[in-house]
Amino acid sequence: MGTSRAVILIGGLMLAVFAQSAYAADCRHLPPARAPRVSPNDNRIPTGIVRDGVVSLRLVMGDASWYPDGADGCALRVRAFAEEGQPARIPGPLIRVRSGMDVRVSVRNALSTSLWVRGLQTRDVVVLDSTEIAPGETHEFRFRAGIPGAWYYWASSATARTPVSNENGQLVGALVVDPAPDTSGHLAAPHAVDDRVFVMTRWTPGGTTGNRGFQLNAMNGRSWPHTERLTYTMGDSVRWQVINASDELHMMHLHGFYFVVSERGDAVHDSALARAQKNTVVTTATRRGEWMQMAWAPDRPGNWLFHCHIVSHMSADQRLDRMPEATLASGNPSHEHAAPEGPKVTNHATESMAGLVLGVTVLPSRTVTDAARSRRRATPDRVVQLFADTRANMFGNRPGFGFVEQRGTRAPARDSVLVPGAPLVLTRGQPVAITVHNRLASSLAVHWHGIELESYADGVGGWSGAGRRVAPMMAPGDSFVARFTPPRAGTFMYHVHNEHGDELSSGLYAPLLVMEPGETFDPTTDLVFIIATAGPGIGRGEDAPAFINGTLTPDTLSLVAGTTYRIRLIDIAANEAHTIAIRGPAGPVVWRALARDGRSLPTAQATTQPAQEVTASGVTRDFEFTPSAKGDYSLVVASIVSAKPTGKQTVVAIRVR
Repeated sequence: MGTSRAVILIGGLMLAVFAQSAYAADCRHLPPARAPRVSPNDNRIPTGIVRDGVVSLRLVMGDASWYPDGADGCALRVRAFAEEGQPARIPGPLIRVRSGMDVRVSVRNALSTSLWVRGLQTRDVVVLDSTEIAPGETHEFRFRAGIPGAWYYWASSATARTPVSNENGQLVGALVVDPAPDTSGHLAAPHAVDDRVFVMTRWTPGGTTGNRGFQLNAMNGRSWPHTERLTYTMGDSVRWQVINASDELHMMHLHGFYFVVSERGDAVHDSALARAQKNTVVTTATRRGEWMQMAWAPDRPGNWLFHCHIVSHMSADQRLDRMPEATLASGNPSHEHAAPEGPKVTNHATESMAGLVLGVTVLPSRTVTDAARSRRRATPDRVVQLFADTRANMFGNRPGFGFVEQRGTRAPARDSVLVPGAPLVLTRGQPVAITVHNRLASSLAVHWHGIELESYADGVGGWSGAGRRVAPMMAPGDSFVARFTPPRAGTFMYHVHNEHGDELSSGLYAPLLVMEPGETFDPTTDLVFIIATAGPGIGRGEDAPAFINGTLTPDTLSLVAGTTYRIRLIDIAANEAHTIAIRGPAGPVVWRALARDGRSLPTAQATTQPAQEVTASGVTRDFEFTPSAKGDYSLVVASIVSAKPTGKQTVVAIRVR
């Protein structure tokens, strides 16, 4: 079995190894950068000189021209770290040492303003030190590497506690501390030096946080489709360190596979998770300034994606040549902008996405390839006809969209829109063929979120598949057959994957429930709550309320005291996070955790706990709830934007008799 490992910093994107996309960037709306060009940093080679167990390096902070959209894209003038005498790098030079080593880092400020440098120290502290370096001055940091982790260093203002998305937002670099050898001299396997490190960074005009208006998110210094392509072979053991060196939440989602989060930390603290605490997920949060170590094992070949599930962090509107000129001139990022997309889009992956996206190719093995072919040839036990429809003026003067399942021999009417879309109830181990008919005016791709399926059916048009067998986009009037056999029972979802405007928040999402053989779905005790961004025009940013099952005013739910209910929570919001809680007649109540992202929890995690949860886009959670007494209860969903509660709540009244 091969072993490949990676450390990912969110905020700078990796060096792309595939061709530039086929558009000519128009950069006339941007001022000339007029600074030395940045080199994207793939975080493969540590910097510094090692003598007598001491690592020494010299860094300089200066102005740089950053090309996140590739060498032929537009440039931004930002600030970045460089090794003395070398080109600036985004993210900054990788410092990678073993616990117990002494580190000497000199930092020279070649800028015209003072900056405060943080993170170049051991992490056995409560609060990080900050050191002001005035223009033209140099400061030497001396420390002994201590607690292992995927730490980072950065420079910003005196008050910044995490990197901020202004001109200083790219002044970050990874500081990875690996465990020291054990007493026998052997290195700790989970932290081999060939691990990959990915750093995510962020930029907005004027440094304003939030999801409104233009923003640019990058990984190892580049934005998709110019980020690095990763290649593994089936059976590899993959480990990544992912660092969110930005001031925004990122919901990181891996297509087709579960991954294990084995460690977490923030700028100061680590959290080596005990076995009982390690989450196995398809989507997880990396909060502002947080890092995680994740591991996964590819067992199916093909092309896959790892990306942030927040729409504005994966949208092609992040490309600099699409930034409205007025946004930069005013420094006000609240100007809404959506690039047009029509029937001519043929490759969703490269034409409709940008930002925090990595492409992963898994090479096949002979035995598994034969097994995959056998699964594709399996005669489906279930055939579903699904229609993507639209109806005018559902949200004021804006259209609504939805997925509708055909019942009987006749196709549904073209304007028969459901929000959320038709729930699909499948059976574990039962092959299914779902034909999606695109009756929209633009191309379409549909992702079967959380399902362990073959790459071709995964739903990223122009990318999913392998070799020459790549799934196409569905043109208007066209269709696509997704064939798969669900390997586990659980709560999943399906949704549009080529968002270019408001299709997701306008209704192109739906529950996908997989039951055990012989088990039936009973809506009286199996309660599905799908949480989404309210339709276009209903609110944005701090005014964003949440839909629950397609409405701001859900019907009252009638339950029976002493009866046990399964609550399936599905969060498919575009850009917001949410708190979810059930309140009883006497205050907070409890529920028992059952599953996350469609996967049943191990016994140690299936615990009874207060009935409250924080979720964001791409997550499903299952709980068991037994109301103990009659009375008035409520399920309350409150929106969070940029880590701040908005005060907007959507409430499901629950009457227990």
